[in-house]
Amino acid sequence: MMLRNRRKSADTETHGAERGLDRFEGFSDAVFAIALTLLIVEIKVPGSPEGTHDYSDLASAMAEQWREYLALVLCYVVIGAYWLQHHYSGRIYAKSDHWFGVINLLFLLAIVVIPYPIRVWCFHLGTGFEPVASVTLVAGLALTACTWMAKWFYAMPGRRLMDERLAPDFLQQMTRRYGAATLVQIAAVPVAIAACRIGVAIALLSIAFFLLPQPTPRYNPREEPSEAEKLGK
Repeated sequence: MMLRNRRKSADTETHGAERGLDRFEGFSDAVFAIALTLLIVEIKVPGSPEGTHDYSDLASAMAEQWREYLALVLCYVVIGAYWLQHHYSGRIYAKSDHWFGVINLLFLLAIVVIPYPIRVWCFHLGTGFEPVASVTLVAGLALTACTWMAKWFYAMPGRRLMDERLAPDFLQQMTRRYGAATLVQIAAVPVAIAACRIGVAIALLSIAFFLLPQPTPRYNPREEPSEAEKLGK
């Protein structure tokens, strides 16, 4: 009976079985890779079975697909920025558990879905439907940011899943960075309702910021990981 209670207590404390990050990161990387690869499949070549056929000049037909190219670039930037942060956070998170995996699945769902609102906006840019398309895009970006922050806030309390050697001021710095970007994207939703293109610009720029190098992780004195461990992550 005592052994059963101990096991129950352990399960409660660890929120399910704790695991390393190898399979967690491998699965997430695979989803990112598929999401990025599928982007080009959406562009139908003129003359192909699913592409345009009513054209007399191939160069003009390809130029008319500029909305497709814009959607490809924006999707690549947004998904790529999140992948860079996912890769970067491998130096911050030390392990995973059940609920962290569930939240990560929600985040990956947002990553898989985000090309849809981006394409909606690109194909309605300059039309009467642009305001609705803009709000759809900005809301989609805000929801993606919220799922990212949900992972961060779940792992943060008591260093539940984060590397315990990381300096507190570094984690506070990254919390401010991620938190500010998320708040900006949420605030961009009402801005997009009032001024659609300004709202879209604000949301996209806040994501593009994370294409830049982020601060080097800082550790408590005499607790820095070895060079081999750094390269392993």
